[in-house]
Amino acid sequence: MAKNQTERFRLSMAGEYGVCAELSKRGYDVSITMGNAKAVDVYVFTGNGVRRIEVKTTRSNKLVTGFFQKYFDPSQCHPDYWVLVHIDSQNISHFFILTHQEMGNVQMQRNGKNTWGPNPGGVDNVLLKHIVQFENMWSKIV
Repeated sequence: MAKNQTERFRLSMAGEYGVCAELSKRGYDVSITMGNAKAVDVYVFTGNGVRRIEVKTTRSNKLVTGFFQKYFDPSQCHPDYWVLVHIDSQNISHFFILTHQEMGNVQMQRNGKNTWGPNPGGVDNVLLKHIVQFENMWSKIV
């Protein structure tokens, strides 16, 4: 694995394990998924069933989501929640928790669109300023 691939892998794993740690501290049973062909990153076992979480991690002010490249139809199978993780220059993790619908709405706003659908203009991403209101909203995971 090339150095930058290794660094990206480690960053992704830090985000996924960080999410698992935060959920465990809150009394949830969690399981991280491994591999390159996984559907979601983390499973959370709640009193209301299993919830699927997609985790995206960055050290910059931009998070690549690839949202509409994969989830262009709101009725297709999708994660229940998205946890976007920003690891700052002091290695402190910040967690932004969004439902799948909220993630779609933020991505549409970022893309300048008002309907769900494929984004032909490249890979979707959001900026930290688009998601600040979702920081530490762990209570929505039920």
